[in-house]
Amino acid sequence: MIVRRCVSIAAIVTLVIFVRGLEHRSLRSYGFPRHSCSTRLFLSGVWLGLAALGMLLVSGLITGACRIEVTSDHLRLWRTVIGFFPIAFLVSILEELVFRGFILQHLLSYSKTIGLVISSSLYSLVHLKHLNIELSTWLELGGLFLLGFILGLSYLRTRQLYFAMGLHAILAYGSRINKLLVEFPNPSISWLVGTHRLVNGLAGWTMLLLLGVIIVSWSRLRQQGGLHGT
Repeated sequence: MIVRRCVSIAAIVTLVIFVRGLEHRSLRSYGFPRHSCSTRLFLSGVWLGLAALGMLLVSGLITGACRIEVTSDHLRLWRTVIGFFPIAFLVSILEELVFRGFILQHLLSYSKTIGLVISSSLYSLVHLKHLNIELSTWLELGGLFLLGFILGLSYLRTRQLYFAMGLHAILAYGSRINKLLVEFPNPSISWLVGTHRLVNGLAGWTMLLLLGVIIVSWSRLRQQGGLHGT
């Protein structure tokens, strides 16, 4: 985790130097414009992320795939619950700027498909925890790719990073918190329900695909004026 965070920080520092020194652009120009709907887009991403996490939790509890198991280390629990949210928020800003702000937007000159595929592939590789060639690795890699694809799709649909940032932050927060609150008692079905990584099982993949459908449908309504004030 420390290595991944250092990579993200190094990437954003390099990005700032490149943007300022060579492209002569502001970081805001990559997807953080001052706009009246920016806060609503961010909160929409947060609420959609919460709904996705709730859906996974409820379905897991109903089927018995997971159960509530609060850690006995209460100090660690509250330190994470309170302290990790600002970290998740900061990480979402940094990673959205790098992957959807810089990489994706520069690849769009070739095509949207190429941009989404390459930026999502790089995102998944950077976040992969294990390099073992086994089913769980491919499931995690596929889930991370889908997540990166959904975040990239949200940028293409809104031309801003606020929605992706809100969704990214809450999913990262949920992924960290659930380790202290939820237990998966049957590892043999992890390919189906996933683990604390959330996106490394078919249930997580289904949730991500559903998010993609919701984002596309919502953005169409927004463009047609069906969602006033956004």
